[in-house]
Amino acid sequence: MPESCKSSFILITVLSILCIVLLAFAFQGVRGIWQPDEGYYVGTALTMMKEGNLLIPKIGEDGAEIFLEKPPMLYWGIMAGLKALGQSEFGARAFNALCYCATALAVGALSLSLFGDKRTAVASAVMYATMVIPFVAANFITPDTALTLWTTLAVLCFWKSTMPDATRVRMWQLLMCVAVGLGFLTKGPAALIPCGGMFAYLLVRRRVVQFFITPWALVGIVIFCLIGLGWYVHVSLKVPGAASYFFDNEVWGRLVSPKYRRNPGLGGALIYLPVILLGTLPWSGVWWEKRDYLRRTLLCRELWFGLPSYPRVLFLVCWFFVPMIILSVASSKLGLYALPVFPALAIISAQLYREKIAVGLANLRLGVFTLWKPATLMAVWVVALMLAKVGIARYPTRNDSRLLWNQLSGYLPRGDCEIVTIDEQVYGLLFYGAMETENTTMDERPYPMFTPPHPFSEELRDIPTEGHHFAIVVEKESDALRVEELLNGSQINYAKQLLPFTRSLFTIEESNLDYE
Repeated sequence: MPESCKSSFILITVLSILCIVLLAFAFQGVRGIWQPDEGYYVGTALTMMKEGNLLIPKIGEDGAEIFLEKPPMLYWGIMAGLKALGQSEFGARAFNALCYCATALAVGALSLSLFGDKRTAVASAVMYATMVIPFVAANFITPDTALTLWTTLAVLCFWKSTMPDATRVRMWQLLMCVAVGLGFLTKGPAALIPCGGMFAYLLVRRRVVQFFITPWALVGIVIFCLIGLGWYVHVSLKVPGAASYFFDNEVWGRLVSPKYRRNPGLGGALIYLPVILLGTLPWSGVWWEKRDYLRRTLLCRELWFGLPSYPRVLFLVCWFFVPMIILSVASSKLGLYALPVFPALAIISAQLYREKIAVGLANLRLGVFTLWKPATLMAVWVVALMLAKVGIARYPTRNDSRLLWNQLSGYLPRGDCEIVTIDEQVYGLLFYGAMETENTTMDERPYPMFTPPHPFSEELRDIPTEGHHFAIVVEKESDALRVEELLNGSQINYAKQLLPFTRSLFTIEESNLDYE
């Protein structure tokens, strides 16, 4: 590469990294904490901080509700952000944004290791960062972005350890075990799904025995168990019933049982079709442009039977298809479950676009940027993503805990006040100053959690003995009528207010309770 091209390439690389950082961190604090997921995770992190207990996730002011839906990695990340940046939405989302940046860089590093081309490596990182689904996931507090970081690093270490001229093989294998362990500490067995692609690659290449039958494999297993399983063992010993819940919630319930009611059956796998096609925009447009080439390639029997002779292609095929097959046959399916395969799609897209990248960079001259049109289109797309982030934040929604808190605060009784909901999780209100929130239910089949919500009728019986005020937030009009009927039957004095989004608020001051 000529000296002038090198200088321009360095400039492009720096601008690309700045673009990724901008996408990750800009406007992260303009949107309130959304329910239910962000509220769950932030509320749990706040409760753990207040209690000083970093190992047993709990939620609520008194830490009465043990929350074992996810391992603690995300909570630790949220706590670190809040400690470093203050109690703000930006601080709560900083860990997610950091994981998103690191994943994009890992994608670039893996692309470079696969194909040895710095240009497509930078393109792979940028393509991942500007895809819709990775960008959206980075702006919502869920474990999926952090999980994708660890699985991508695990895949990178795996590939490094299997390269024909690989050096320090054992180091890469042990680092792979560390990454998988951290992924397990982030989202449990979901971290093992991309490992299925690695195993398939070894199986086709007939290298399973060579890879695993070694004294270092035992060391790697020990490292994985200490990092990934240590927390599960600790909680199972400390909390009765935790071990059986982990198995049901993270293995049986997700893979076999339809009890979680998340797109079960093979028909539910259709959810991944728009996730892949639309979630990879704008780069799925490259696939359309290359549709004839892709059709010939995918329908070529010689290619499929000859995959063992093309390790890089085989590696990418296994990385994408094996996890997607596992996700498709699992009983529980959500769009973000597919996020860990998006790094593979970014690298594939960059390879499909490599000719234009090479031609464009070959024509670079100092002071003359012949890729002005792609650069302009990229800038427009980045601006569009940023505007979408701000627009969504400014649009009022019933899921916004900050908005709900502003609506409630003018009606809440002075002093300690517990907020009770019916089949609606509002734990995000803890972030804005609520003393305590508790979700109750009128549903005969509530969502199966480790600490299930108890019936509202039981909560109503306990109200006169609690010694503080209550605010009952009801989402459905039918439930509001039922609450009003129960309050009248209990002879409890209350005030009722209608809130936006068809919610109703019933406030009960301690002085208005009938203790007879």
